[in-house]
Amino acid sequence: GITKKSMGIMNDFVIDMMDKIASEAKTDLAISGKEKTLREWHVNTATKLVLPGELKKHGVNEGTKAIRNFNANRKQKGDK
Repeated sequence: GITKKSMGIMNDFVIDMMDKIASEAKTDLAISGKEKTLREWHVNTATKLVLPGELKKHGVNEGTKAIRNFNANRKQKGDK
């Protein structure tokens, strides 16, 4: 297993990466100027800018998969 201390370090790492990606996406949104809604492509672009190499590819793929699953579940429940 993983120790409590190691889990804390990993949690801090994930929070830091998410903060960097969100900040970059927000900057990208501000540059466009017209939109007020953060879209998938803002986060994809931010992910590509923040994460290196293979992490970049996996980050974008997993994010795209999460959006696809979210939309599929939303349609099943009858939401718009």
